[in-house]
Amino acid sequence: MADEKHHDALVVGTGFGGLYELYLLKQLGLDVIAIDSAGDVGGTWYWNRYPGARSDVESYVYRYSWDKELLQNSPWPHNYLLREELQAYFQEVARKNDLYPLIQFNTELEAATWDDTTSLWNVKVSTGEVLTVRYLVTAIGILHKKNVPDIPGLNTFKGQTTHSSTWTPELQYENKRVAVIGSGASGVQIVSALSEKAQSMTHFIRHAQYVLPASYRPVSTEERTLINERYDKIWHDVFTSAVGFGFAEPNRPIDSVAPADREIIFQDLWDQGSGFRFLFGGFSDIATNEAANKEAIKFIHKKIKEIVKDPHKAEVLTSTDWFARRPLTDDKYYDRFNQDNVFAVDLKKTPIKSIAPDGIETADGKVHQVDLIVFATGFDAADGSYYRVDFRVRKGKSLKDHWADGPRTHIGAMTSEFPNLFIVNGPGAPFANNPPVTEEGARFAADLIAHAEEIRKKGIGAGVVESTKEADEKWLEASKQVAQLTLFSKTPSWFFGENIENKTVSPRFYFGGLNRFRAAIAQSKADGFSGFTFG
Repeated sequence: MADEKHHDALVVGTGFGGLYELYLLKQLGLDVIAIDSAGDVGGTWYWNRYPGARSDVESYVYRYSWDKELLQNSPWPHNYLLREELQAYFQEVARKNDLYPLIQFNTELEAATWDDTTSLWNVKVSTGEVLTVRYLVTAIGILHKKNVPDIPGLNTFKGQTTHSSTWTPELQYENKRVAVIGSGASGVQIVSALSEKAQSMTHFIRHAQYVLPASYRPVSTEERTLINERYDKIWHDVFTSAVGFGFAEPNRPIDSVAPADREIIFQDLWDQGSGFRFLFGGFSDIATNEAANKEAIKFIHKKIKEIVKDPHKAEVLTSTDWFARRPLTDDKYYDRFNQDNVFAVDLKKTPIKSIAPDGIETADGKVHQVDLIVFATGFDAADGSYYRVDFRVRKGKSLKDHWADGPRTHIGAMTSEFPNLFIVNGPGAPFANNPPVTEEGARFAADLIAHAEEIRKKGIGAGVVESTKEADEKWLEASKQVAQLTLFSKTPSWFFGENIENKTVSPRFYFGGLNRFRAAIAQSKADGFSGFTFG
């Protein structure tokens, strides 16, 4: 067709995973382009523009490891990065490596059909263009397809509404009555940020969370110099650890220290900041041992009672679940509820009944009058983003049908029956610090493509690679088994698709650790890319 454009490879998404994948495939000498539905690079950090948006992983490891010069020369003034700083960082990476000319923005992947005859993907995008590519690499993000609950009466509301991922500067919240529905990371940050200038803030909470301090602070010149000098050691430690957050992961179980010593350790973790550090950086068994988890919960509950003066508010904010969802971090969240204009509503006791023209009606008959409703209700995570695209292969089989019983991949890289469809940081990737996870996935995809190209150029095959069904099922079973060893499996969350009605409950992530994930990749490569076929 005259309007078709051919490339060796197409990368979808330009967040951490996609931008690095584009760089790697460019280094391989392939004719590669990238598309992104956004207007610039950054992925999640392009879209999530709500006040208070920032990383909750420390800045010196929430970035790429592969560009030592950029780490040492690019300023990061605080121990956590604001959204604007992260956006600027992605732009700097793209400029420095001359990636912008290879990226087409404001372009969404709509459909992709595999042609067995030509061994190519036929790709339709939102601009009307049709692309043919040999290798299709998806780095579309685990938190991209927003989840907005279907609440009766929403279309009658006379105020403003938004999802956390579609916040725009035009939204008015100063001196307005604001409602935030949802208490995940974005909900906590939005409540904390907007409460200062809102007329009133009402947080509607179905699952109260455990919110740890960030201890947000400037990074001194001396500290930055020390980190730069230890760059190689820091990243070696990250990639050989389980969760990759830049702090030591101790081997001591909670019952190996006396109660008084345990209390001191918890207090030190609280003072240092970071929900991830509190969960993984003090004891080895908080995420796996119920007794240990209860001790951590007891400490956090005590802190909530100390900080939040109103007993009713403190009760609503006190979780009855395991401390086994994504850990949350914010310095001011609990303090905000000491303000007279900040309220907490327990949706387990009084669920939302409907949206009225002037507010939110709960099951007790009360109408909470508000001007702005923010849905911090999360995403159809991990695999949800893939169902927005009509992927089809032999005999018209769709990816949605292929994953009807839950997503399955081999080491998070590919899924059987879908040749040359590569996944970076999607289902089957490890639960760990996002940048090193995406780096590892991007490198593995590039290695698979390089091997396929080597075979194709020798005239042995057509440059086609796919994972085997047996390998997919084996990785899924390993993911299920390791999840059962943790309290994550006993706590309903988006980690298992449980936040979406009628979605198959199955692990979306591998909870065995970044180090074991890397070991599985290394073993596959050492065995000649075992679990994959090249034809």
